[in-house]
Amino acid sequence: MIRVFMAGCDINRSPLSYRALAPLFEGAVERVARPEQADLYLFTRGLGIRDAPRDLVMDWRARRRPVVLLSEEPFWDTTCTRRPLERDIVIDTAFGALPVVQLNHHTSAIFRFARIPYYLLTNNRFVNAYRWRFARNAARGAGHWKRAFADRAVDLTFMFERRMGAPYDGRWPAGDTIALCDWRSRMALACDTGAVERLGQSWQGGISRFQLNNWHFDKLMRLDDHCRSMGAIENTHQPGYLTEKLFDAFACGARPLYVAGPGHRVHDLGLPPAAWLNLYGLSPQEAAARAAVPFVDDGFRDAYHAAQVRLAALFGDTGALLAERTRLRAALLAELQGVLDRAAALPGGDPSCDPGQSAVSKGTSTR
Repeated sequence: MIRVFMAGCDINRSPLSYRALAPLFEGAVERVARPEQADLYLFTRGLGIRDAPRDLVMDWRARRRPVVLLSEEPFWDTTCTRRPLERDIVIDTAFGALPVVQLNHHTSAIFRFARIPYYLLTNNRFVNAYRWRFARNAARGAGHWKRAFADRAVDLTFMFERRMGAPYDGRWPAGDTIALCDWRSRMALACDTGAVERLGQSWQGGISRFQLNNWHFDKLMRLDDHCRSMGAIENTHQPGYLTEKLFDAFACGARPLYVAGPGHRVHDLGLPPAAWLNLYGLSPQEAAARAAVPFVDDGFRDAYHAAQVRLAALFGDTGALLAERTRLRAALLAELQGVLDRAAALPGGDPSCDPGQSAVSKGTSTR
């Protein structure tokens, strides 16, 4: 049994916290109420470690138990710590610096999915929604898509947060990691051909979609059979990082606009390249121009139908879903046990971080 003290902002964004995933770890991981009861301390965001409670830092000074940053979100890694490729980092707190083991898409095997991307496991609503919609879409022949794309009044819809500026830009070539929020926001603004929609609080005002009881259901209902193309660009290009965005576009019957380098795992899905538009390597202006090119022809319709059939088979395969959950459990437990084994091999704790020395003085500031 691994005893874990979980703290910090967004701690609900963890495989150990999601209602759909937490039962996988019963009998193997125990969440404890106090730092001094834990084998390790676990956070999900660098910001949470910066704001670590005093009793945790004091307990680390006394016992030197591992501090783990279990980050499922490359966006956090690129905007907060800005060091997404390093497994061992140091983060300042109000009570001194802490050495941190960063487990994310790049540094661990936890999120390296086999067939179904990790994020789609975090809530059962994703697979449930896709199973029905892709079965429906697969039953529609190429002739249906010819009529559907011809009849739609909206050419292109974007529904993602508008985020611009230096914090949302950056590249880490060694990990093929690119911050895309600034890029995709500028690309959306550059699209001015035909009927273009930019939806959501950051574009239109009003309440955030995430205040809704089921933001994903709301999105699918609003955009089903609605537009010809849909922005499905992730907030971060990381080879193993896929969220709901690409699948939502296909589920709604739209052509996805995506960004994926040659080594990106999206290519492992086996979707015909003609069924979606890959904007990798383009400037925002070039991407906008590419998205405006007419695309609905016989080749596209056949490829799009084939993509729907393939996605219906994927999400209709209960065995694939169960295998992915089993893989996730094994990978996370192996990583956590590895962290503990490494700590046990260092008597007295990690000597790399003097509790009296800040990360700034060590030249490794995360600020």
